[in-house]
Amino acid sequence: MIQSLQRAFQLLEAIAAAPRGARLSDLADAAALNRSTTHNLLATLQELGYVTQPGRGGVYTLTDRLADLGRGVSAADDLLRERLHPILEEITKETGETCYLAVPVGAQYLCLDSVEAQAPLRLTVPVGGREPLLGTAIGHALLSGRPDLCQRLAFDQPAAWKTVAGAVEQARTDGYALDIANFHADISCVAVLVWEGDRARAAIGVAGPTTRLPRNRLRQIAPLIQIAIPAAHSHAIREET
Repeated sequence: MIQSLQRAFQLLEAIAAAPRGARLSDLADAAALNRSTTHNLLATLQELGYVTQPGRGGVYTLTDRLADLGRGVSAADDLLRERLHPILEEITKETGETCYLAVPVGAQYLCLDSVEAQAPLRLTVPVGGREPLLGTAIGHALLSGRPDLCQRLAFDQPAAWKTVAGAVEQARTDGYALDIANFHADISCVAVLVWEGDRARAAIGVAGPTTRLPRNRLRQIAPLIQIAIPAAHSHAIREET
């Protein structure tokens, strides 16, 4: 048993047991550690992106990084795919272009589902495939709602982050992200964030040849996706009730 690893997980479990967050003193007591050791462990977990402390001296809460590790294989993702697949079909029917559903996994996104258009285009990302968060429309849409991921990528990949920080901020302002043949040659994409409550859960993207999807067409498609997403959530709520 590695003691430092054991202690780190004790702290993660203690934070998870406190939905509104936990203070340093409470976590130290829960793990039977002195405050200095607890603070150092929490600082490491925060640097790694597993916990966050919004204000100095404030409570510690978990980020979504642990959940991200299980993305694509969890029951929650199966349910998300089931709920949103009809919406992907609707968007593809309306736009005539391929539609994707993706979730973040570390520094990448994972394609959970897709509906391929009848118009010629091989899938740029197959179901189960992964692409970077940085430099892609789907990645920027996901990052626009995940400040914890932004902070971690800015630390891990500072040069790459610097080149896309403006695009992520623009996606946050606009409510959608664009990629005009930047990541895949001759392929353009528009992506919109999917929220579950107050958590950025996934992104839906529409991609196709730039000849069919110039910038103005992508901007027309963005509100179609935005309108379709609430319909999916209201449908899910009706099913659960």
